[in-house]
Amino acid sequence: MPRINHFKNKAPIQKGKKELIGLVFISLFLMSFLFYYKFVENTTEIPTNLPAVYIICEDEILIDDYVECVFSLNQESIQADIKIRGANNAFRAKKGYRIQLSEEKSFLGMREDDDWLLFALTKDDERLRTKLSFDLWRSLEDYNPTAILPDSRYVRVYMNGEFQGLYLLAEKNDRRLYGFDSWDNSIDSSLIFQVKVDTFLNDYNKDCWEQDYPNLEDINIMDEILTDLIFFINNSSDEEFFNPITGVYAKFDKTNLIDFFLYNFFILHYDFWYHNYFIIRNTNPSKFILIPWDFDASFGSFGTIRYDSSDNPESLIISKNQLYNRLLNSESFMKDCKDRWNYLREEVWTEDFIMSLLSDQYEEIEDIIEIELNLWETRLTSKKDFDLNKHVSRIFNWIPERIDFCDNYFASI
Repeated sequence: MPRINHFKNKAPIQKGKKELIGLVFISLFLMSFLFYYKFVENTTEIPTNLPAVYIICEDEILIDDYVECVFSLNQESIQADIKIRGANNAFRAKKGYRIQLSEEKSFLGMREDDDWLLFALTKDDERLRTKLSFDLWRSLEDYNPTAILPDSRYVRVYMNGEFQGLYLLAEKNDRRLYGFDSWDNSIDSSLIFQVKVDTFLNDYNKDCWEQDYPNLEDINIMDEILTDLIFFINNSSDEEFFNPITGVYAKFDKTNLIDFFLYNFFILHYDFWYHNYFIIRNTNPSKFILIPWDFDASFGSFGTIRYDSSDNPESLIISKNQLYNRLLNSESFMKDCKDRWNYLREEVWTEDFIMSLLSDQYEEIEDIIEIELNLWETRLTSKKDFDLNKHVSRIFNWIPERIDFCDNYFASI
């Protein structure tokens, strides 16, 4: 893989009997954990320096309800709860998890928190696209404070002493990540809404959305807010839509709208514009912000489907997202996108920067990736038909070609 080599160079206290029983139970649990830890360290040969996560769980791990476990990273053991993250994960051999620690901890240079995600990466055959997508969006934060996604690190995971393969340990995308105020029982509250099912923003269908925050069952601000917002998107005249005082840029952060388009256009984020993103907002009068999510279809791949680096998703975006249908048909907005693209290409998204991100990630996992893929057969390809070198080479070649395409596309505006 010459291209790869080229870039690689570049509780309240209980008294008496209950306390004693509890201490005995915890001691036995931790002793069993230490036994597993020693067993795994001494018998499993994994040629990688990636940090190791050890999870001991005596119960079946469920989708909806947490079960108790012990979580260890950097030789520190913590009582925790665990559940499967995402309904689809339950049907896959390799599952992703959500971890709720008994206390807040900082891992591997990431923020201190008690809520963590373990991404299984099973739809990402090269195990590169999800983290690359996270880091590329986050690279804009110095230039756009709305460019927020979880920080993440590659880890190897052991469950009850058994090697589970390569995972991505990530911060939780929640109110604390976004630095939002606590909820308020009014439509002025800080909020996090997620598009869960296909919606083109033509009308409001409650079943397509999920109110992640405020996360209280008896508080629903989503219906009123999204009904009004989607009505505005569809029924305002052009004069009303682009009114500088009351129009779209008074409701949404303009730089976020531009960068959201540029980013998802560049990574060719298919299977996305009509679901798999968040609308978030801090307490009113803060503006709405769009956050990308779910990067299974990105950087030219979606399962066995391959997308050419010169694919133009503009018609898809216009047909599947009414907000961007209106924006992309505005000469002024497209001119702003052109200027912003040129600025970002010069200041941050240089080819060297993006390829260094990719190369650094690949160097982290190259010693474990074949073991990982042998352990978990690729989702849509048999082992004998899957050529890892071919897949990795493709993404290394695809990205520079995509940069060239986008440069030409925005130059033509």
